[in-house]
Amino acid sequence: MRVGSLSLVHLAASLAAIAGLVGCAEEGPYTADLAAEMMSPYCPGRTIASCPSPQAGELIQWIQVQEAAGASKEEVVEMLVERFGEDIYGAPPAEGATLFAYVLPVAGFLGGGGVVVVALRRLVGARGREDDLEDEDLAPSRPAAAPAAPQADEDELARLVDEELANRR
Repeated sequence: MRVGSLSLVHLAASLAAIAGLVGCAEEGPYTADLAAEMMSPYCPGRTIASCPSPQAGELIQWIQVQEAAGASKEEVVEMLVERFGEDIYGAPPAEGATLFAYVLPVAGFLGGGGVVVVALRRLVGARGREDDLEDEDLAPSRPAAAPAAPQADEDELARLVDEELANRR
């Protein structure tokens, strides 16, 4: 019975230590940050903090233990990457071919904004020219020069049409 009671005491002490880590309202300076930033290897598409898996809870406890032991955030990240691979990062690294994942949205936004600016300038410029022409129509009129004998041209055209019609009858 002595061995059994020692096992129970050891188990109780272990549970108390784990409960202290889990129940600790004050997570360390970077435990909560890492849990929110790093992707869970147990729940695809979720962060460690949002993963309901018990293994994710154990991983958060492991991060807390590493932090309590004095490991820096960078060291813990390196250990996580060694253990679970590059997929644990929430975003692709900004180097090499994955740099396009960062550059293309910004370039697209700037390019699209440029197209919108040019289109709006042309639209406003055309509208402005129309307004200027309307303003000129409303301005006090100046005496216009008389057209150069339009009546003579019309009379000649009427005569030619009459001749053509007479020839067809």
